[in-house]
Amino acid sequence: MGRGKRAGHVRPAEPQRRCVGCREARPQRELLRLVVREGAVAPGAKAPGRGCYLCRNERCAAKAVKSGQIKRALKGKAEGPALGRVLDWIQGSTRLTATEPKD
Repeated sequence: MGRGKRAGHVRPAEPQRRCVGCREARPQRELLRLVVREGAVAPGAKAPGRGCYLCRNERCAAKAVKSGQIKRALKGKAEGPALGRVLDWIQGSTRLTATEPKD
């Protein structure tokens, strides 16, 4: 007798999150997390509160900003950020992850 729908389901080795731009599930470490802080959107990997994830590429960022997916994912708690700002955050996050030592 089966133990439910997900009895044979194997979990991925690391947490998966969905990008608001392309809607693809990716490992959490590959995505940029955006959160609402004091009524404005800001990057924050470990920050508490409402957040959403975005791929670290310009195409996904442009799609998410243009379609308003960031504001929608944050449940309207803040206005969506400008594309230039999001691209700056992506470039900053890729520089940080490129210089971090690998375990």
